[in-house]
Amino acid sequence: QSIPTNAFSVFLAPKGIIEKLQSRMSLMWWTSNEKNCGRAMMAWDRMCHPQGMGGLGFRDLHLFNLALLGRQVWRLMHFIDTLCFKVLSAKNFPDGDVFRPKDCDKPSYTWSSITKAAEALQEGFVWLVGDGKTIDIRRDNW
Repeated sequence: QSIPTNAFSVFLAPKGIIEKLQSRMSLMWWTSNEKNCGRAMMAWDRMCHPQGMGGLGFRDLHLFNLALLGRQVWRLMHFIDTLCFKVLSAKNFPDGDVFRPKDCDKPSYTWSSITKAAEALQEGFVWLVGDGKTIDIRRDNW
């Protein structure tokens, strides 16, 4: 499961690729040799549960992919002095907010992957009002 980690941290893998990887991992787990077609003793979703919950502790590759891309979003939010932030923000989010990208005709695959992860992260975020000085009534999600 460690082989696709580098690619998963930069690109959002298509569902077909993830399904094929999960199929290969399941096949490798349940068969004794390549010619013998094994029988799955447990569904893949169940295998992805932690061991304490009755699973085998495998990673759900789609969630793992989103988590690694979410780390890139977090880095873009917190490390604004990096070259990566400066390059990406100049083209994709000039106001400095990763969650408010400008519309591009042909975004790079890396940037479109990061925006998908940002959308997934934004659903779980809580918005703190604080003193109210940074609220933008027209743009903020009420």
